Amino acid sequence: MHITITGAEITDEHGLGPCYRITQRTDHGTELYILPRSAVAADMELYGVDDPLHVLDWRLHGYRATSPTHLDPSLREAVEAQRVQAIAREGRAHLAAGHATQPRTLAADLGHTDAEVDRLKTHARRLRDIHTAAIKTDVHITDDNGYAALRALVLADANTIETERARYREQLDVPLNA
Repeated sequence: MHITITGAEITDEHGLGPCYRITQRTDHGTELYILPRSAVAADMELYGVDDPLHVLDWRLHGYRATSPTHLDPSLREAVEAQRVQAIAREGRAHLAAGHATQPRTLAADLGHTDAEVDRLKTHARRLRDIHTAAIKTDVHITDDNGYAALRALVLADANTIETERARYREQLDVPLNA
């Protein structure tokens, strides 16, 4: 399938907030793809990616998976990284509050936990890149002015995306029993 980006703008979509409204011409006709800015920010945080264009690439190809019921294999790893990260946050809170019975042991364990989070996120990114590369064998986005305009729009929005990412991170920091 060949895709040409024919239009890109930021719109405020009801219930989704600010979104990239992407008009595409495909082998099947004209398609509209709505990509919430918050989804880009959440993926950046979930996978530990600092480049919004990397996530844009995942998002432009990822929804074209071979089956609508197909689950991206990277998601399991990314969610596990978030689970381990939540455990570390809770451990740090106990340490900071002085509630740890063995602070040195806990501090050392937290270092190992951070390394495990990094490992899981790195593996999740690799899996997502492999998944996207497999889709790219059948889906080709024309690298022209439309695609360049979309990429420029996302780059110009990078500071706002980073603010969304920080908001997402703060939401993750809220204890589940609060």
